Amino acid sequence: MRENGKAGRRKFLRLIAVLSSLIVLFIGSSDELYAGSQREPISGTPLLRQQRLQILRETGKSAQTRVAKNLISNSDIIGQAVSFRAFNFATSAYYPTTATCQNITRLRTGYNLVIYVENRQSVSPDMVIAIQGEFENTILPTETTYFGSPPVGDFTILILDIQDGRGTTFVSGYFDPTNELTGDPDSNVRHMVYMDSNPGQPGGLTSLGTLAHEYFHFIHHSYDPLEETWVDEGLAGLARFVCGYGHLKSHVSAFASAPGTSLTFWQDNLENYRATYLFMLFLKEHYGGDSGTATTRKIVANTEIGIAGINSALSQSQQNVTVNDIFKNWVIANYLNNSSISGGIYGYTDSFSGIPSAPGNLQNTDSKSTYPTSGSGDVDRYAANYIKFTGLNGTYDTFILIPYSLRDCNPQSENCSQSILRSYSYTGRSGSLILDLTGMSDTLGMEGIQLGSSNPTPQVQTNLGTSNTVSTGGGVSSGDGGGGCFIATAAHGSPLAQEVVILREFRDRYLMTNLPGRALVSLYYAWSPMVAGFIYRHESLKTFTRFTLYPAVTLSQVIMRNPRETGLFTLSIFLLWGWILITRRKG
Repeated sequence: MRENGKAGRRKFLRLIAVLSSLIVLFIGSSDELYAGSQREPISGTPLLRQQRLQILRETGKSAQTRVAKNLISNSDIIGQAVSFRAFNFATSAYYPTTATCQNITRLRTGYNLVIYVENRQSVSPDMVIAIQGEFENTILPTETTYFGSPPVGDFTILILDIQDGRGTTFVSGYFDPTNELTGDPDSNVRHMVYMDSNPGQPGGLTSLGTLAHEYFHFIHHSYDPLEETWVDEGLAGLARFVCGYGHLKSHVSAFASAPGTSLTFWQDNLENYRATYLFMLFLKEHYGGDSGTATTRKIVANTEIGIAGINSALSQSQQNVTVNDIFKNWVIANYLNNSSISGGIYGYTDSFSGIPSAPGNLQNTDSKSTYPTSGSGDVDRYAANYIKFTGLNGTYDTFILIPYSLRDCNPQSENCSQSILRSYSYTGRSGSLILDLTGMSDTLGMEGIQLGSSNPTPQVQTNLGTSNTVSTGGGVSSGDGGGGCFIATAAHGSPLAQEVVILREFRDRYLMTNLPGRALVSLYYAWSPMVAGFIYRHESLKTFTRFTLYPAVTLSQVIMRNPRETGLFTLSIFLLWGWILITRRKG
């Protein structure tokens, strides 16, 4: 009986030990439950950009840093203590620290992964092995596929208490380019990243995501050390996601609360991290090429910087778009996140489940519900605002105005450390919303989204003009040719339908360029909204209208494709008809 009792107690104690281990693992794997969770993680790599640029200037390196000295591997031994140089982000100064080698693993690359833990930091051997396994089996192969091969040589992970002072954020990890860029060609270069142990939780989901993030910086630096921060950080955020560590909830929510954050103006706040990440995620999902990896690999390998580099990579990937095209679709997708319309271009493929403040649920810049109304605002470089008009009548009773800026900074003539704001203003009158816009230019444009409380399919309006009639039955007419065709839009269900695009282009090319044509267009806009609203509510009328519009669409398309031949043919028919009339009179 005693033996049975002892065996039972041993089983119970083993069960308690297993449960305790699971609890510790759960806490270590949670984004929310580690100590100091009120402080949000950021990367220290952007904070070291000036050191990187300084060394590049001193060593005369420009683009590629994959030189012969990177072949050197380090003679590490488990249990040995080594002195490292770490960066104190609170004082902006380097300091020495000692760490002990805890793990050495031979990788499929033929080089070693070496893990050091700072002395006096408590990281269990099991956690070190877990980190090694994640790096070897997930991070290394995934990032090689998406971003390119890493430089040759052993790679070191140093786990330490990163010194960063106090605040609402903490440096969860960093890649220090000074370890790669040295003026001494005989220097024993150590490829490495630094991972935080306090308040970061080594082996937890946040920490592993940070490791993926910083390892990307290491890869990217070897290809293009001069890349702009917003591109580098956006792709590093994408690295975390493609490695399977999900969205960083706090960062996504920060952008949703401040959607007017500039994409290209880096200020090292949470909104910047998520704006750049979401843009790269959207680019990968819709313009990534084969398996979503072709374009990202080309962006990394391209030594042009910023927008020019991405445009070049898109062209190399046979993506017939530019950053400007993607940006205009992206700002709409951030508001709608609806993949059921327009071929899915206004939505994200991946879900933001569990993140209430995310694309599809942004905070409006302003909201209007009584008319007449007016307002004004500013948009920073490559940013957008969202003004919501509610209380409209008809099927579509809500309109979202999206002013956006496509202007970036020119470092040759401007201070790129400051905002570059573009101003706009608007007035709105009730009924079908009569919207007058000012401030528009080649780089400051506006788009719109029509929504209905009865949940009809959203309608996206691109390239709004200075004056617009936003029909509550669907569709927009613009005083300077930017709007859609009411009746055709109602019949085909979208202003982006090919037939609507053809009619709109014919109007702009041939009717709006002369007085009789403009008079005809004005007459059409006077009565067509009412007719379009009636058609929209009757499915049979939509089919009939599409059929009756077919000759006009076909003729418009023929004229635009072959204007000279069509003109000569029309003139010939006119002369032939005149000759027949004259001949008949003589007879």
